[in-house]
Amino acid sequence: MATTKATCVSRQLCIFKRVCNTPFHFSGFHTEAYLQRSRSEFRSVKKLDDALVLYSQMARMEPRPTTVQFNQLLNAIVNMGCYNDAVSLFKDIFACRVSIDEFTLTIAAKSLTRLHRVDLGFAILGSHLKLGLVPSVVLFTTLLKGLFLQGRVQGAIWLFQKLFDGKLCELSEVMLLVLVDGLCKAGHTSEAIKLLHLFDEEGDCKPDVYAYSTVIDSLCKDRMVDGAFVLLAKMMKKGIPPNVVTFNSLIDGLCKLGRWEEVKELLERRMDYEIPLTVRTYAILVDGLCKEGWVSDAANIIDKMVQEGLDPNTVTYSALVDGYCKQGNMKAALELLKSMIHRGCKPNIYAYNSLINGYFQSGCSDKAMQLYDEIHSIGLKPTVVTYNTVLDGLFHVGRSDEAEKLFNIMVENEEHQDIFTCNIVLDGLCKNHRVPQALCLLRTMETKSPTPNIVCYTTVIDGLFKDGKSCSALELFNTLPSKGLQPNKFTYMSVISGLCQDGLLEDAKNMVKKMEENGLISDSMAYNVLIRGLREKNKHSDAILLLEEMLSHGFSPDNRTCQILLKLILQKGPDSTLLHMLLNDKGSTPVNQEIVLNCHRTITQACFPSLLEQFSFNRN
Repeated sequence: MATTKATCVSRQLCIFKRVCNTPFHFSGFHTEAYLQRSRSEFRSVKKLDDALVLYSQMARMEPRPTTVQFNQLLNAIVNMGCYNDAVSLFKDIFACRVSIDEFTLTIAAKSLTRLHRVDLGFAILGSHLKLGLVPSVVLFTTLLKGLFLQGRVQGAIWLFQKLFDGKLCELSEVMLLVLVDGLCKAGHTSEAIKLLHLFDEEGDCKPDVYAYSTVIDSLCKDRMVDGAFVLLAKMMKKGIPPNVVTFNSLIDGLCKLGRWEEVKELLERRMDYEIPLTVRTYAILVDGLCKEGWVSDAANIIDKMVQEGLDPNTVTYSALVDGYCKQGNMKAALELLKSMIHRGCKPNIYAYNSLINGYFQSGCSDKAMQLYDEIHSIGLKPTVVTYNTVLDGLFHVGRSDEAEKLFNIMVENEEHQDIFTCNIVLDGLCKNHRVPQALCLLRTMETKSPTPNIVCYTTVIDGLFKDGKSCSALELFNTLPSKGLQPNKFTYMSVISGLCQDGLLEDAKNMVKKMEENGLISDSMAYNVLIRGLREKNKHSDAILLLEEMLSHGFSPDNRTCQILLKLILQKGPDSTLLHMLLNDKGSTPVNQEIVLNCHRTITQACFPSLLEQFSFNRN
């Protein structure tokens, strides 16, 4: 694509030379006859080369075709997505002194904004004024869309305010739709709602169902479904009935929140407005049901869909494939994949990602890799999610060589890597005892994109400690401030745990204090790590004192700590202060309570039955 854009001008020159002295026929018609045809005929021009050849002939005709016909051809090129070529042709039209009008300039502005050159789009606005043309609402709408495309939300708001206050043009429904869509996509849904009210209260241009539906969809995506229903009520009060897009957005929002009773009510209400269930509606329902774990219900929905004469699309099938995979039902998932292919529905990369992940989770790494190889053979392109899934799966089953090889291929082929990719590789290398390679990758990341975050450093610090390289781990930890990174709770826990393993308990306690000084409150995780460290170094009294402090702060020992302490109880006897503390811990989880209860029974029934009456222990 980049090569095509870079050579578009030279291609034009070659084509112009080729046809310079050749009578032109296009689709069976002479150029003169073709130009008499309607605008729809220009839209039927689908190939760029044909469009450029047609332009060459038009530019040499006497008399020249009308401005409208040049505009129609230019617009056809824009509709192909060939924005660079359209801009080049516009320059040629201007240089050849072909008559242009406001529509020509607007088409040029549209091309420039799609190329993320809204600054040049505003230069087109200046050309309007120089030529004595009145800028149209279409041009201003194009510029607004260009500003939103470049993320210049405040610039778009400023331009609209100027247009609105100065009444520089008649506002339109399309302009409103561009505004609310841009605001919603930029995360300013509340501003979009204010804009709806503004248009509704002032001027002749009122919000239509498309504008309302755009905002309703944004509210649902923000999980503000109740607000979406309030806006729906206002819309209907103004006599604007909802359409299928409105209902699909609301159903999707309710499904994501698990409000299934309301989903049923809404599906019944749609019949009052004669809104049909579309393929999109079914896809939303299937996806929602699968995410709840109700895969059999989702399968029934697809069966019902087929009975009603609707063909499930790739999105619908892929959602069900993912549902089966998450339940570990790989046989059903693979059968569904074959079924969708049999029905003429080509699987997408999302379905393959789900299957690959499912097979890795099921312990079938060979089958997962077989599917990964299949992706390339059927013409699908792996996404970053695909690579992340395969890398994580390979590292998890100890196939580190293959994982490293795949990652190196990604780097060589300049495949996109996100921060999750790097975290997966760093974590996989450390857990597979390849800490030097992990440290090397981290150093490489420091000079390239993506820039390592605190999670990356925490992973390597933890790996260095576990690999017995405490000095290197502490050295890396101490460099974090100079990199503009603040250690988080997990970073501190890795360091505290590492210090405990090395028997440096005082240093570990000091690290807890440092963590608290930096605004991170020590929680049960810090206490658990320290207690285990004290116990491993046979500092039982210190461990019990710390446990007492832990319980007084409302924290409870986790499973691992609880089991370690119970072994200590078995050594010290049931009259231990430690047993009293554990039995009276009101904050314990049910799992810990069960562990303590079983130990308590074992000790007291075997040695001290009278103690059973001394402790009240509530299992529930």
